[in-house]
Amino acid sequence: MLRYLLLSILTGLVLSTAIPVWAGSVRGTVILPEELKIGRRFLGHWRIENTTVGVQPAPARGDTVVLLVGPKTETLAPKNTPVEIIGMQASPATVVVGEGAVVEFRSTDKVAHELYVPGRPDIMEPQYLTAGSVRKQRFGVEGEYVVRCRQFPHITISVIVTRSPFFATTDEKGGFKLLDVPDGPATLKVWSNGRWVHESAIEVTPKGVDLNIRVAAPSKEASEP
Repeated sequence: MLRYLLLSILTGLVLSTAIPVWAGSVRGTVILPEELKIGRRFLGHWRIENTTVGVQPAPARGDTVVLLVGPKTETLAPKNTPVEIIGMQASPATVVVGEGAVVEFRSTDKVAHELYVPGRPDIMEPQYLTAGSVRKQRFGVEGEYVVRCRQFPHITISVIVTRSPFFATTDEKGGFKLLDVPDGPATLKVWSNGRWVHESAIEVTPKGVDLNIRVAAPSKEASEP
């Protein structure tokens, strides 16, 4: 009798852990103003001496990311995340990582790039990244960091360090989808072109949520580097 009782309890525990209580999905479209669709914050030109460098176009939407914070769930595990600088552009231009993750910066350009986080040498001090080399940088504190190139300021890489596993990069039309989100209140944030451009409170329901997020045009002060 006791054996069957223990077996029933164990079966119930396995089923309760194997079938999590998920609400559904959060999906929608992010509509950016024209000022944020160019994919570059700096529109100048820089002269490169004694070499030929192929230039890649900037990402059409500035690598826009949707992040959901608030739902109680497992934290985002840290892992190595690659970023490649090729054709004087960073790909991807925005990465979302867990606390303690290592971002691997690689370059195939013929010129060196001095990468750093302005004003935060404790996070990432200035250091040259030469062609074919790799710089491994750990980001251990939750927050948002914009890595810049001292020589070519149009090259920026946004590193968002978060505990939330609910994030997505929008597609070319601004669409996004977040799956298996627990029900309840949450805060939805949109990152684009190196800064947060939208934040709103939402209520996740078992039926899911469909959103049309229209981002307001940035102020003159916010648009300036």
